[in-house]
Parts: sequence; structure tokens; C-alpha cells
Amino acid sequence: MILQINRFKFSNNHNHHHKRHLRNMSEADLASLQAFRSQVSEKLNRVLESLKLRSEFVSLTWIHECFHMLPMINNDFAKLMVEIDYAMSTWESSSIDEYLDYTMNLLELLNSISSSISHVNHARVLLMHALSLMESSPIMAIERMKEIKKHDCVKELKVRNLDPIKRNGNGNEKDWIFHEAIMVLKSIGLWVCGVVLLALKNDDKPIMEMMKHGVFVDSTLMVLDNIFRKKFMDEGGFVKEVDSVNESVHLVVSSGISDCKNGMELKRRLEVFGNGLKCLKEEEEGLFGSVLAARNEVLEALRNNDSH
Repeated sequence: MILQINRFKFSNNHNHHHKRHLRNMSEADLASLQAFRSQVSEKLNRVLESLKLRSEFVSLTWIHECFHMLPMINNDFAKLMVEIDYAMSTWESSSIDEYLDYTMNLLELLNSISSSISHVNHARVLLMHALSLMESSPIMAIERMKEIKKHDCVKELKVRNLDPIKRNGNGNEKDWIFHEAIMVLKSIGLWVCGVVLLALKNDDKPIMEMMKHGVFVDSTLMVLDNIFRKKFMDEGGFVKEVDSVNESVHLVVSSGISDCKNGMELKRRLEVFGNGLKCLKEEEEGLFGSVLAARNEVLEALRNNDSH
């Protein structure tokens, strides 16, 4: 469960509190926090190396690889809370606020991703239907051959409460660890959701703005973000599979109704694209379900506390 973050400004005041908490922290809790950060960096490094090795800019396979990090890092976060013995029932109010803000943002971003996946998949289905008309109504089929375009969504992309929640400098050690860890989760969540949305939507500028919040919480994420942005500016952000489909669409339209070979190749590419979208959709639905369940658990605990 992972998202937003504009928090690590690394001001002198923050560094002062950061060093003070490190001095007061038990060796076991500090080791758990460091292990968590190492696990996160390892996952980011794998995605970074994968991006460096790819000749094409972005493929659905690489996007899915990015997306798959989120549930794994969620599990790392949950493990950290267990290791430092910071049960949900003992969370400070500031921790609860951060968690609820973050999960609400993530759920809304996942809804936006779901909408964009549905849009491009609908365009894919229309192309499959056009192909099915090639034998019976070839002229109509050619007329319906339209390239797949990015999702033009009229709904504005909104992410709430990116600024840090002010915390009491005398807060307990476990609350401070929670804050440090969830900042990492939020920043990676924002960045990964931004990657997915950039590949599917037309709103490049607000998505890029959203992604840059908090990349400084991990040096590997900073490198990954820099490389991604450069590739995006140099090569454009539509996924490889869509470019491949659109290339085939142009060939079918330009070659005319008698070219069966181009039609078969378009069908093959549409099937590859469809399989990739299916995997991405399954990942999105699984993450949405787990985040919603965890959020509801926190809300239920709050209601139970209020009733006592």
C-alpha cells in the first residue's frame, strides 16, 4: 500500500530530528528499518537494470514489472511493523492520518488506471471486430481500422495531502519508523502509478508533477526517475505493444483489402497486446482489493475504539 510524498525536504530541522531519533533508537529496530530500505532498493534496482537493458522505451512487460513491486513492498512494510512490534491498535493518530491519506490516494489512482486500461482495451476490441469483417465486408473493415490512442480523460487527476503531516518532535520511536517507512512506500507508489498512467493517458504534465514528489527518499528511485524521464522526452511514452499494433493498422489500411498477411500480423499483435493488458488489469485489481481491505481494517479498528 503505497503512495504520495513531498515530505523529505531534508531541511536542517528534519536532519536534526532524524539524527536524534537514530541516537535514541534500539539496535534491533534500526536494523529492521535498514533491512526494509535494503529490500526496497533491491527491487528498484531490478526494475532499473531491466529498463537499461531494453531497446524499446516501455513495454507492458516492464510496466507490469514495475506494478508488481507495489504488493511486494507492501508486504515488506507489514513485516517491518511486526518486527518493531508496532501493532495497528497502538498507532499514533499521525500514523493513522498518514495511512488513510495514502490509501485513499492510491485507490483513486488505481481507479484511474482501471479506467485507462478499459479505454485502450475497448479500442483493441474494436480493431478485432474490424478484422473479423475483412472477409464478409472488407470495405467496412478498412473504414473501421482506427489506431489506438491514449486515454483522454476529462476527470482531473487529483492527489491529496502531499505535504508532510506535522509531527510532535517528541513522538515515540515506533511512530518515527512508521513515518520513515511509509514515506518510502508512498513515493514509490506515486511513481509506479505515474509510469502506468503515462503509458495510457494523455495528461503528461500533471502525471509527471505527481511522480516527482518524494523520489529523493531512495537514491535508486532518483536514478530510475531520471532515466525514465529522459527516455520519455526522447522517445515518447506510448507502450511498445500499442506502437506495434498501430504500425500494423497503417499497413493494413495502406495495403488494401487483399493483403491477408498484414491482417494476420495485426491479429497476432492485438492478441499479444490483449494478453499484456489482461495481466496488468489483474495486477491492478489484486492491489486495489488488498489496499481496500487493509484500509477497511484500520477504519473498523477506529470505529471499535470510538465505541468503547
